[in-house]
Amino acid sequence: MRWLCLLLLMLFGSAAEAHLTPNSEVRLDLGQHEAIADIIIPLGDYAAATGNPTNNSAAALAQARRYLTDHIAFRAPDGRPWTFAIDTIAFAQIQGPPDLHAVARLVPPPGAPARHLIIDWRAIIDAVPGHFALFVLGSDFGGGKLGEDRHVLGAVQGARHRLVVDRGDTSLLHGFGAAFLLGMRHIAEGHDHLLFLIALLLPAPLLASATDGRRRWTALRPWRSTLWHLAGIVSAFTIGHSLTLIGAASFDWSLPARPVEMLIALSILISAVHVLRPIFPGREAVVAGGFGLVHGLAFATIVGHFGLGAQEKALTILGFNLGIETVQLLVVAAVLPSFLLLAPTRWFGAVRVGGGVLAMVAATAWLVERWLGQANIVGALLERGFAQSLWLIAVLTVVGIIARRRMISKPAA
Repeated sequence: MRWLCLLLLMLFGSAAEAHLTPNSEVRLDLGQHEAIADIIIPLGDYAAATGNPTNNSAAALAQARRYLTDHIAFRAPDGRPWTFAIDTIAFAQIQGPPDLHAVARLVPPPGAPARHLIIDWRAIIDAVPGHFALFVLGSDFGGGKLGEDRHVLGAVQGARHRLVVDRGDTSLLHGFGAAFLLGMRHIAEGHDHLLFLIALLLPAPLLASATDGRRRWTALRPWRSTLWHLAGIVSAFTIGHSLTLIGAASFDWSLPARPVEMLIALSILISAVHVLRPIFPGREAVVAGGFGLVHGLAFATIVGHFGLGAQEKALTILGFNLGIETVQLLVVAAVLPSFLLLAPTRWFGAVRVGGGVLAMVAATAWLVERWLGQANIVGALLERGFAQSLWLIAVLTVVGIIARRRMISKPAA
């Protein structure tokens, strides 16, 4: 039965959540010059194998640390030992019953490959019959593996206590390419980020004026000025989210996920109000940069733990950012023709108001959803609608062409 469970885990481990079975699990994150081992051992089996206390007193944790270092070894192919240093250790409830949780840093001996190692694992399996330790690969920058999906490397049980891990030759380009694609996918699927940007771009062809003490969008901005204005907005948003992305990934800047997601929804709501009535005309780039700082914190949750060295982190951030910018520029290039075509026509007012109302509805739905922690039907319907946004952009472009032709032909008639 245990081996059947192991077989299922190895077949479907990429989709598994952390530690779903009452056995040990080790996640390996491989870097260019070191590795990180995230170790989870069931508390009950640890107690049965060692007889040690399982509280978080200094003495109990020292015994657990000593047990792990005595029963776990990592070696290079030539037999030389890796440095195995436990950074953190605690008895905690990760998921399900309590576990012994340790995070260790692994460094190969000089000249040895960092992605080819032999694991000698005797913890628990030499004392508890049927217990096995499952090894999964988290991230492997040099192998071009990023993301949350996991890959099963193998397992050890009983007398079979050795596992050979060989990830082949490394390449920084693989990691950079994976980060680039991850950035493209994240922003393409991140409808909230794109809607914020589009909401700021929507009134870009217009100038605001005050009548009766109230600001309104009234005048048309020259097309060259519009292009510079658009470039400023996109550049400011890029600089904003890049700064916090770098800070979060390099200096561990962080905020709880829910407040960040709520602030992103709030940024869309404010931008939507601005589409309907100018509340910060001429300062769209400043607002884009300011809210870009918040959006960057959300991006950092994706890439903050990818790459173990400074060079890998830098390349991850660069690749991820370039992926984001590529999609952003493609979106701007897609919507810009329709905006410029429609701006001088009477149709643009309806498009602007419709877009502003849609952004307000979406922002409100997301704000409520993230505040309560529960999905709502409005948000679900909007997500389905956003999946068809390319068709909407195409329709707007066609309408813009038709409207401009009619406007141009009227004086001739």
